[in-house]
Amino acid sequence: MFSGLAGRYRVFNRLSSLGLDRQWRRTLVENLGPHKRVLDVGTGTGDLAREMLERYPAVQVVGVDVSSGMIAEGGRIKGPSPQWVQASAERLPFVNGSFGAVVSAFVLRNLFMGGILKVALQELSRVLEPGGRLVFLDLTRPSNVFVRWGRGLYGRTILPMIGRSLFGKNWPGSYLESSIRSLPSPQELSELFLANGFIQFECQPLWGGVVSLFIGKK
Repeated sequence: MFSGLAGRYRVFNRLSSLGLDRQWRRTLVENLGPHKRVLDVGTGTGDLAREMLERYPAVQVVGVDVSSGMIAEGGRIKGPSPQWVQASAERLPFVNGSFGAVVSAFVLRNLFMGGILKVALQELSRVLEPGGRLVFLDLTRPSNVFVRWGRGLYGRTILPMIGRSLFGKNWPGSYLESSIRSLPSPQELSELFLANGFIQFECQPLWGGVVSLFIGKK
């Protein structure tokens, strides 16, 4: 699915987020702080990895994605670039404790929808060094009823128009909205994190809960 979206994925992110997606990534990077070596899981075309490299040029960033199409598209973009690795989050080709931090943007929902979140958490914990942090950024359902209604209306009307105009037959229909609704609650995610390699969990809603940071500490 994602290889079919790769060519216009960055444009879709800009348009569908009303230009806010880079600010959300920047918030993640600032929350994380500098680390010697960082893994970006589900890196896609590498936007989060580049944000990290622009903020902290001395950091070594490895971008992992299962989609060869996304990696190929990311490699064509000018500017700082991570080390690209094609692999799945449930089977990472790195030794234990390889990274001081793991980051990921708009991937947590996909791991859950794909039925591999539990295994992925175990694997991400494995490659983190002791005391390292995992930070997911993802779209979420706002707790405020009015914000949730407005976001839902946008997701049912404007968002599909943008998707169909950019991707045509490759547009995955209701998948995006279904994945947002299906994401477990912070309490359920906390239990998953704590049961699969992490000793602390925190959820930080941003922009009224339209997006959130999910933070685990090993």
